[in-house]
Amino acid sequence: MGKAYKIQKPKFIDELEEIERVEDEVLRCEKLQNKIIENVEIDYLNEKGLTIDSCIFRNTTFNECSLQNIDLLDSVFENCDLSNIDFGGGSIHRVEFINCKLLGAKFDDCSIREVLFNSSIGKYMNISFSRLKNIIIDNCNFSEGIFQQVKLDKVMFNETDLTNAYFNKTSLNKIDFTTCDITGIDVEIEDLAGVIVNTMQALDLTRLMKIVVNNNY
Repeated sequence: MGKAYKIQKPKFIDELEEIERVEDEVLRCEKLQNKIIENVEIDYLNEKGLTIDSCIFRNTTFNECSLQNIDLLDSVFENCDLSNIDFGGGSIHRVEFINCKLLGAKFDDCSIREVLFNSSIGKYMNISFSRLKNIIIDNCNFSEGIFQQVKLDKVMFNETDLTNAYFNKTSLNKIDFTTCDITGIDVEIEDLAGVIVNTMQALDLTRLMKIVVNNNY
C-alpha cells in the first residue's frame, strides 16, 4: 500500500430515525437528515440541490435517480446499488461508499472531500472536472473510469483496477499506483511527472512515448 492518508469519518450527532419512503420524506422536508434507509428501492428520484445529511443507506437500490447539485454530508452507503446515479455538480463531504455498485455513476464537476470508496465497483464512472481532496479508493474496480481535468490532492489508490481509465489533463504528481492495475490507462505524458509506479508499470507506460523495448539485449 502507498502512503496512507488519514481522512475524516462521517459524523452522526443525533439519533437516526428509520424510514421506508424516501420520496415522501423529500417531498415533506425537501431534505434527508438523521435517517436510516434499509432494504428499499428508490425509484426515479429527481431532485436538484437535495441535501442529505447524517444518513445511513444499507442494501438500498437507486433506480434511475438524478440528484444533481446534491449536498451530501456525513453519510454512509453500504451494500447499495447506485449505478448510473447522477451527482453532477454536487458537494460530497465525509461520505463512505462500502461494497457499493457505482457502475456509470456521474460525479462530474463535484467537490469531493474526505471520502472513502471501499470494495466498490465504479466501472465507467465519470469524475471529470471534479476536485478530490483526502480520498481513499481501496480495493475497487474503477476500470474505464473517466478522470478528465480532475484535481487530485492527497488521493490514495490501493489495490484498485484502473485498466483503460482515462486521465486526460489530470496531473498524477505524487499519486501512487504501485498496488493497482493501470494497464492501458490513457494519460498525457506531461501529466505523468511525479507519478509513483512499479517497474512493470513503468515499462507499460513507455507505450505512451512510442518506445519499442527490445528484450533481446
